[in-house]
Amino acid sequence: MSNHKNKIGIISLLISILGLITVQWLISVEFLLHPYWYILLSGFEAATIGGVADWFAVSALFHEIKIPFVKKHTNIIVRNRVKLTEGVVDLVTNKWLAPEIIKEKIAEFSIVKNIMEALRLPKNKKRVVGFFKDTLVRLTRELDTPEMVGFIQSIMREQMKDLNVASPVGSWMKRSIHEGAHEPLWRMVFSSAQKTIFDNTTRLAMLNLVEKQLQEYKREGLFKGIFLGIAGGLGVMNSEVICDKILTSMNSFIEHAKDDPKHQLRMKVEDRVLRFSEQLISGDPEAVKMMDVWKQKIINNTDAQHMIRNLLSNLRESLSHQLTKNESEISGFIEKNMDKVLLELEGDKDNQDKIDRWLRFNISELIVKYHPEIGRWYV
Repeated sequence: MSNHKNKIGIISLLISILGLITVQWLISVEFLLHPYWYILLSGFEAATIGGVADWFAVSALFHEIKIPFVKKHTNIIVRNRVKLTEGVVDLVTNKWLAPEIIKEKIAEFSIVKNIMEALRLPKNKKRVVGFFKDTLVRLTRELDTPEMVGFIQSIMREQMKDLNVASPVGSWMKRSIHEGAHEPLWRMVFSSAQKTIFDNTTRLAMLNLVEKQLQEYKREGLFKGIFLGIAGGLGVMNSEVICDKILTSMNSFIEHAKDDPKHQLRMKVEDRVLRFSEQLISGDPEAVKMMDVWKQKIINNTDAQHMIRNLLSNLRESLSHQLTKNESEISGFIEKNMDKVLLELEGDKDNQDKIDRWLRFNISELIVKYHPEIGRWYV
């Protein structure tokens, strides 16, 4: 674009010079006699003089023109670069952007009010929410690192070291049994036991146990061995049948216990749990000691690290999913609290003044500290 303009300027200057020479020659040979031709001649003279003057002025600023007596007045910018730079630096740092002037300007308005007005605009509010979300995304990336897992576990260990968990746990156990909250646990235990009973591995282990007991019974005496041999020969004593009968009886027992809240097994277990919970509530030394041992095993166990890591990993994934969505609960939470803070700040003039004073002080300190850098930008 600049080359195109330069060509136009050169062509215009050549046209004005040629026009001046041509019109002047035609007038001198009396070919052009009308007075109006002198007006055209004056136009070409003005254009030529202006063009030459502009060319010389611009060229003289940045280039050396090797013309006697004129040369020393050319190349002005290059020869005086240091003086010109010092002048610009002085103008900017000591007049336009002097610390006193900047302090005076920022003292004329409330920074906090301008920030609040800017944050009322939806587009600015969206940017602030986006900034917080981006920051949280970066933080959540490090949420399940080994360092964070160790940090959480050390906090848990420190906080739980002297924490009395016996009484709260005892109250929870007692309340759970009285309110029937433990019923799902019973059903889960009995259902799991039923599945285990009919598992092939369980049946094989039971069959081996039955056969082992029969063999030991045979070795207890001659008549016992003869009796088992005759019973086996007649098909009365079959280890597989005995095994299946035992497993069926066990399943029937578990089925009754699962469906009957007043079953003898359940009542005995619940009674023992209730007595233990009462001991925890009353602060029985043996029960409290047992609970403390369990507590220490939980917080010091390596499995606790896996549990904490899994919890943190799930939290990281959940937060990342929430933070990457345009509309999410976290976005609403950030926006809601930002509106709350702005609303509270709007009605608190004293707090606004305190924040303004703090901002002005720190801005002034930064200006004084880094003011010399402003001048270096222009060097």
